[in-house]
Formats: sequence, C-alpha cells, structure tokens
Amino acid sequence: MSIKLIPIDFKSYELPVFKESRKGDWFEYGSERPYKNCYGDFLVKLLNESSKQSTIIDTKTKFIVGRGFAVETGKLTFQERALVEGFLRMPNEDGNMNDLLCKVVKDKKVFGGFAMQIRVNANNKIASVDHIDFNNVRVGVEDGVYFYTDDWKSRNPENNEDFTKMEVFPFNEQVNSETDYIVYFKEYRPDLGEYPLPDYVASIPYLEADAEISNFTLQNIKNNLSSGYIISFNNGQPSDEEMAEIERRFKDYATGTDNAGKPLLSFTDQASEHPTIMPIPVNGQDERFINLNTQITQEIFTAHAIVSPMLFGIKDSTGLGNNAQELRTSAELYQNLHIDPEQDILNDLFNEIINYNGIPKCLYIQKIEPIQAELSEAVVVSVMTQDEIREKIGLAPLEAGQRVQMDDQTDEMIFTQLERTGFNANDFEVLESVTNEITCLEDAERFEKELLGKYGFALERVLTDMEKAVLDMVVDNPSLPSNEIRKALEISIEDVNEIIQELQNIGALDVDFNPTQDAIDTIQKPDEEIFVAYKYIKRPDALPLKGNKSRRFCRQMLSFAQMGRLYTLDQLKLLRNDFNQTGIDIFTKRGGWYTLPNTSLHRPYCRHIWEQVVLRKKL
Repeated sequence: MSIKLIPIDFKSYELPVFKESRKGDWFEYGSERPYKNCYGDFLVKLLNESSKQSTIIDTKTKFIVGRGFAVETGKLTFQERALVEGFLRMPNEDGNMNDLLCKVVKDKKVFGGFAMQIRVNANNKIASVDHIDFNNVRVGVEDGVYFYTDDWKSRNPENNEDFTKMEVFPFNEQVNSETDYIVYFKEYRPDLGEYPLPDYVASIPYLEADAEISNFTLQNIKNNLSSGYIISFNNGQPSDEEMAEIERRFKDYATGTDNAGKPLLSFTDQASEHPTIMPIPVNGQDERFINLNTQITQEIFTAHAIVSPMLFGIKDSTGLGNNAQELRTSAELYQNLHIDPEQDILNDLFNEIINYNGIPKCLYIQKIEPIQAELSEAVVVSVMTQDEIREKIGLAPLEAGQRVQMDDQTDEMIFTQLERTGFNANDFEVLESVTNEITCLEDAERFEKELLGKYGFALERVLTDMEKAVLDMVVDNPSLPSNEIRKALEISIEDVNEIIQELQNIGALDVDFNPTQDAIDTIQKPDEEIFVAYKYIKRPDALPLKGNKSRRFCRQMLSFAQMGRLYTLDQLKLLRNDFNQTGIDIFTKRGGWYTLPNTSLHRPYCRHIWEQVVLRKKL
C-alpha cells in the first residue's frame, strides 16, 4: 500500500516585470500575473491591509511635509512675494500647496514616485500644478511621453474618456498652452526599469504576512478552529489528474487566511470510506505566533529605516530608545539621514516650478520637531497666565476685573522706565482729551482707533516710526527687495517681514504689497500727523480724600502727569513687554481695587484713570 503526501504551499513574492504593452504605446505597470498592469493596486492593498505599513507611511508623510512651505522673502520684491504667496494659497483649483504636498509625498512613499500635471496659460507661464495619482500613469514607449487614465483594467484603455497623452515638462525650453505636461519623478534604484520600486520593497513578503496574520486571527475567531490537520482519504488512491483536482478544490476551500478554522464536511455511504482527519501537534503555537509577529515587525521597520518605533507612535517592547533623550537623538538622526534628503528633492522641484515663471528660488519646507526639548519649570511658568498658575497651585481663578498687584520692586522698574521715555506735551497742540474706561491694552487700541477715525485719519491707526521708515522706502521704490530694507534700517529680515505684513493689515499696502493712496497721503503730509497720547489723572467723579492717602503707584504716576509727561501706546506696550508681566500691563495695574468711602461697596479700579489726549504737531 502506498501513501502519497501533497504539500500545500504558498506562492513566494516576485518582483514585477515591466514590458511593452501589446495594446498600446506604453509599458505595463507589471506585465505578469498577479499584477497585470496594476502593480500599484497591489501596493495600495498592502497599505490598506497592514496596520504597520499604514502607520509608517502616514507618519513619514507628516515628517516630510513638516509645517508646509515657507518663503525666504529677503530677496523678493513685493510683487514677487505676492505671486509666491498666491501660488502657495492656490496652486490649482482643488486646494492649497499643503494639500498638494501631502499627496505628492504619500505617493512617493507608497509607490516610489509621484506625478503632477502642469498647465500653461496663454503667456506660456505655469498657471497651475495638479497632483496626479501615480497609479494612473503609464510610461510611454517614446521618450518623454506618458499616458493617463483612471481605468487601466479596461480592454482598450485608450478609448476611455479621460485617456490623456502627456509630455514631460521642459523646464529649460519654450512651452505652449495646447500641450498637456507632466512632471514624473521616480526614485533611483540599480537596474531601474520603466517604473520605480518603493524603498520598502525588500519587506513586501513581510507586509503580506502581516496582513495575512491579521486575517488569519479574525477567521480563527469567527470559525473557532485552530490546529493544523492531515486529511487522509480512505476510498482508494486516485489518479494523478484526480489528485490534482482534489488538491485544487481543497486549496480553494480550506487554505488561506480567509478559510482559517472552517470545518470540513464528508459525505459517503460506507463507513470504511470516511476520510481520516489526523491533528498535527502544535505545542508552543502561541509562542511561535508571537515570535513570527516580532520578526515581521522587525523586518518591516528595517526596510523603512526606522531607528526608533516610538517616533512612529509604536511601542518598543525592548525599552530601548523610549526615554526623552534617546528619542531626541533618534529624531535628529532620522531627520538628517532620511527626512532632509526627501525635503531637499521637493524644495528643488517646486523652486524650479516658480523659477520658470521668473520668481527667484525662495521656497523651503518648514521642519517639525517630533520631540520637544524639556522645559524648566521657570520657563513654563513664564508663559502661563495668572489663572493658569493659580490653578496649578490649587487656587481659584481671579474674579472679573480683579488684578494681582505688582510688588514694590516691579513698581520701581516701571517708574524708572517711565522717567526715561515719553515726551513733553508742550511741543504739541491738544485737539481733544477723553477719559474712556481703559482696563487693558486692547481697550486702549480700540478707543484710539475710534478717536482717530473722527479726524479722518486715512489708515486704521497711527504708524510707528519704523513703520513710517519702511513705508517711506516702499513708496519711493515698490520693487525694493526686503533685504535692502533690512540693510538700510539695520533690522532683521524677520522684523521687515512682520512690519510689511502689519502695513498690509492696516491698509497701507494692498494685496500685491503696493502702497495704497492712504499710505502715500500719510507719508506726504507728515506735518499734519495726528496721534493719541496717554497720561494718568484723577477720575472726574472721584471724591476727595483727607490727606495724601493715594497708593504709592498712583502718587508717582500723578507726578509724571504734573510734569507734563505723555506716553504713546507703543511706548506703554514696550513697558509691559520688557518686564514680561504675564496678564499685567500698565492699564490693568492702576491703583488696584477701591472701596467707596463710608460704604462696603468695592470697585475693581481706583480713584484714577488713564486719559487719552489727541495731539497734533505744532506748525
């Protein structure tokens, strides 16, 4: 009696082959089964079915995209800056630059390449840049030619309504608006064919195994069967053809993770012909499963060059690289070795795109810090509000209007600053004095704007000296680069950009960063400048006090007023900023709470108030 054993095996992973299609003038994206011109679908399937792959790709994408594109504005004119920022806001009709960047990066990480469509306007300039699903692009047999459709499984793709022939965008040549252009990028690999292979290609068998293990676990739970079995058929030995057919049917029914744990049914009218089912001992199956999953995880991480799983939100059971310092070191290493080169590629490409339209190369991707440095308690407290600090130490928040008093040392610092700043009221004509209830800087800004509006002030507020200097230069030369302004005024490029943005916000510059007529009028009529100043006075309705019982802060502030000292809002803002008194400014300070004489009534302000004085330079 002979016994024939038939092993039932899994097919191993094979790299795709890219051959010229028999149906058209393109290379197939995988020419043999199981891919058949749809190798990209296989990669997407791995992404969707392997939780490890999905997490890694998403995290890599976030690292590379960072905080999106930023602009080096120092070497740009205002017009160039406006064009660049317009491109970042809307590179195409479907979204902003960050949306485009995310799609491009994800394609690059999944497929090993990406594609974008370039549209050209009648002036032969780039009008828009659109993402194209890399999986829907096929490389043409002719150099520099590509084809697009979202259905390559159809019998005749060239007959699809969206079938498009595209040409590589020639960055160094003349273009025309009648041609469909494409930017097609693929990562380099030795012996690279017409299509790229992803950088994780060596781990694809393990990605398949990861997906299959998940499905196996699910089906075992559903079907409540676990062990492996040898099935012996006792009704004689069939022919080779019959055995092949039995094997095929059995594999279709009982193998693969979709069939894990399914029971088998036997139908026969003779007891002697019942199949014999012999279980295979599986001692230590749980341990082997855990070891297999660990091996799969390690191989996937290795293929993706992951130095620390914790960077990707995956717990590392070894405990290595889990403390803050080790994570920071790993993050820096990963940034330098893997993220920086990826960002450099994208920086170069998108700078080439804007440079084709005559704009200097000025784009760069802003990096993110995956692991923030630990901050000392003193630093943390310095940026917390009063109520946040009180909550931290178990105290209730302050009541509305209540203020924490500055100590005597801080008062002295304030007085010293006020002695060194401000100006004398005698040099100006007083147009109006107003005693609005100002309780904070925001109140002062709001009331000041309302006051100036009465005098027909062109812009939303009075310009600072530095804003006037910048605006004066821009009025004379609207194309002046920011870097030249920086050199002339001896300030940082960051300060220049901040001032320019603020000038736009208040209506001094238009959307293209050109001076508005209101701004020009302001610059050309300096002698008619009207502005608001502040002084500390007794409330008009304040009851007299017997003796000099005012608080020390109030007495000192009144003495400055008596000497004719006035202060602009910018000067008082600097006072707060210099001392970094979180939640406290000179307007909230005043004299603190006040109890009305001979009553039990309390007010969250004292007998004094800040007066707004509208001034004009004397002619």
